[in-house]
Parts: sequence; structure tokens; C-alpha cells
Amino acid sequence: MITTLQALWEFSLFLCALALVAVGGLLLARGVGGRRAGRREAMRRMLLPAMLRGDTVGIGGTRLSREVAAGLTVELAELVRGSDRDSLIAAARAAGAADQFVRRLRARAPQERLLAAEALALFPEHAEAVAKVALGDRNPDVRLGAALALAHEGRAPPVGELVRRLGIGTTEHSLLAVSLMRDLARTDPHAVEALLYDLELPDAVKLAATDALAESGAVDHALLVAWMSEAADEESELRPRIFRALGRIGHPAGHGAILAGLDSPDWRVRASAAEAAARSALKAAVPQLAVLLDDDEWWVRLRAGEALARLGSTGRLALHHAALGDAPVARSAAKATLAERSIA
Repeated sequence: MITTLQALWEFSLFLCALALVAVGGLLLARGVGGRRAGRREAMRRMLLPAMLRGDTVGIGGTRLSREVAAGLTVELAELVRGSDRDSLIAAARAAGAADQFVRRLRARAPQERLLAAEALALFPEHAEAVAKVALGDRNPDVRLGAALALAHEGRAPPVGELVRRLGIGTTEHSLLAVSLMRDLARTDPHAVEALLYDLELPDAVKLAATDALAESGAVDHALLVAWMSEAADEESELRPRIFRALGRIGHPAGHGAILAGLDSPDWRVRASAAEAAARSALKAAVPQLAVLLDDDEWWVRLRAGEALARLGSTGRLALHHAALGDAPVARSAAKATLAERSIA
């Protein structure tokens, strides 16, 4: 009995000692954390104005200073432009921010590698290291994020290789791929144009390239439209978006393809061709658009009505004739368009 009570007493003492050690550890950790937070805040107050001015500050190159400089670089890079941004990057480099980002590229957490690659893309001398991430990181999100950051800075790897390594159109279907293509078209439009003629690439890549080129206006539109007109004659998923791009460009070389698209057996093509006719102010399409007001598909009737309403007095006259005509479907579509546009 006495032995049992003594054992319980000793166990209680052990628990008390353990609790005291835990409380002591917590207090110590809090003290250390507080001092570290204080040093971090002091470092931040010193670095922030200096980096904004582009000044080089002697901070000793400690881990803490590199971490603070890296954090400030991410915070400030989006706030400044032009020469101020160049000065900021120079100051960040001198403070060790780039070295810190290089270390983080080896982190196990994908999110940390992604943030490091995006920030490191700001430093021209590390473009090759970020390109290796864009082309070879084991995580697809990290690869795409690094590629986007490089493309935004105009330092992307060769376009064809990048598209294949990212798996755009095959394993990568994110809408961010469209943003990537726009940045690539801005800095290297002819490399993006070459994607259109690569027979091994999937349609999704060519769709993104077509949209990006149409928006950029950075290549010869006559050649681009010639390719698009030829592709529009093929039976593929490309066709509706090609017609929309043709309308966006508005080049006369694409008018023949648009007129042919209005007679397509595919309702998606007819609808997109009607939209393209309106955007490219193709008044020659008015008779066909008037016929499409009686189309079996509601979307085609809608796009045809909108197109007629946008094609000036000739189009509006066609709408009024349809609204008074004998075909009930066309009459309803025309009246709906006129009422919606307040041009009855």
C-alpha cells in the first residue's frame, strides 16, 4: 500500500515537473519569438524606405535580412514601374533578396517554390534558373506559374519548347494558358505564329495562339487571316473561335470565310460567323443574316439579330422587314431584337 502511494506521489511530481518544463519552454519560445519579431520589424523599418529609394544598405547578409528583403521585394514590385522598379530590384539584389529566392526554389512545398520562381523572374540574371523551373519542376502549377512570370517579364524560354513541356492542350487546360500565350505573343509574336503551322500541336494550342495574335496585332494580319480562313474550312473544334477571331481582326481577307460560315451546317459556326460579320461591319452579310433569323437554333437567331442591329440602316431595315414578315420564328426574333435595342 505504501509502495503504491509513493509511486503515485512520484508520478505526480513527474507530471508537475513536466508541466513546469513545458510552461518554461513556451515562455522561452515566446520571448525568442518576440525578440525575433522585434528584429524583423526593425529591419523592415530600415529596409523599406531604402529599397523604395533604390539605395543600397549594409545589413550584414544575415538570414533575417534576406528574408525581410525578399518579403519587401514581393510587396513592392507590383507598386512601382519603370526606372523606379529597376532601382528597387537593384536594391533588393544588394540586400540578398535574390539569393533568398534561389534557396526557396529548392523548397519541398510547391507553393513556396512557385512564389520564389515568380519573384525571381524579376531578376534578369536568374531568368535561366526560373526557366528550368518552368520547364522541369515536378509540379505542373509551379511550371505554369514560373512560365507566366517569365513571359510577363519578356524572358520566356523558346515558345515551342515551353508549350510542349507545359503540356498545353494535352495535360494543361487552365485558362492561365491563354494569358501565357498573350504575353508570349506580345514579346515574340512570330514564334507564337509558328505554332499555327505545327501539325503535332493540339487544337487548343492553336486556339490560344489565334486569339493572342488577333488581339496583339503584332504579326501580318493578311497571313494570319489566310491561315484562319483555310482552317475555318476544316471540320474541327477550332472553327467557332476562328470565326470570332476573324471578326475581331476585321481584315477584308477574312470576309469570304465569314460569309461561307453563315451557311455552315454546324449551328455553332453559324452563330460565331454571325457575330464575326457584325464585328467586322460586313454589310454584304445582311441577306444571309436575315435568313438566319428563321434558324432552328435560338443562339443563331440571337446572333443574327444582334448582327443586323449593328450593321447600320441596311441591317435595321432587314430587321423591320422580318418583323412584318410571314415567318413566325423570324418575326419573333426580329421583334425581340428591335425591342431590346429600342429601335422598333
